[in-house]
Amino acid sequence: MSKIENILLEYQKTIPKSLRIITNISHTDFFRELEELSEDKIANFFHQNSEKFPIPNIFFQDTKYEIVFRNNTEADKYSMNWHYDNKQLIKHKISNLQKIHSLQIISIDHKFVYGLYCKNPIQFTIIIYLDTYNIDFEGGEFHFHDEVVYPERGMLLLFNSNELHKVTPLTAGKRRAIVVKIGRI
Repeated sequence: MSKIENILLEYQKTIPKSLRIITNISHTDFFRELEELSEDKIANFFHQNSEKFPIPNIFFQDTKYEIVFRNNTEADKYSMNWHYDNKQLIKHKISNLQKIHSLQIISIDHKFVYGLYCKNPIQFTIIIYLDTYNIDFEGGEFHFHDEVVYPERGMLLLFNSNELHKVTPLTAGKRRAIVVKIGRI
């Protein structure tokens, strides 16, 4: 594991566990309708059907959201390193400290300062899986620092965007997911 990964994991252990919901929505009309849509219609569907969303009070009147459809195959070698959806880890030389603004310092060594910079006003991330681990694909497990999630068709994963996570390399098959990043305007 790299030094940066170790810094991120150690920092995450200091943060109280936040909102995390894992549930299956495959039985809902919302999911059945969503599953039938082409990629270009997904964003509009969320906008028009937010009241049908199976978790209440996520989409507010002054909420903005970004929707990403992931359709990855083993050829993509898709994976994601440890990261936050709303922050970026910045590494600066100690000699350049005067240039750092709005940085939450989380680690310092003899040459560098490591800090988190808020890049997006995202509050929550939702992932809705359209395929099942070890049936439709291999690899591609979703990891929090303290839990592994094995995706299933219809699984909805909702978590605070301030939570460290990664996805292991996809090694076989096709892994589709809809990612919704939600923030306040």
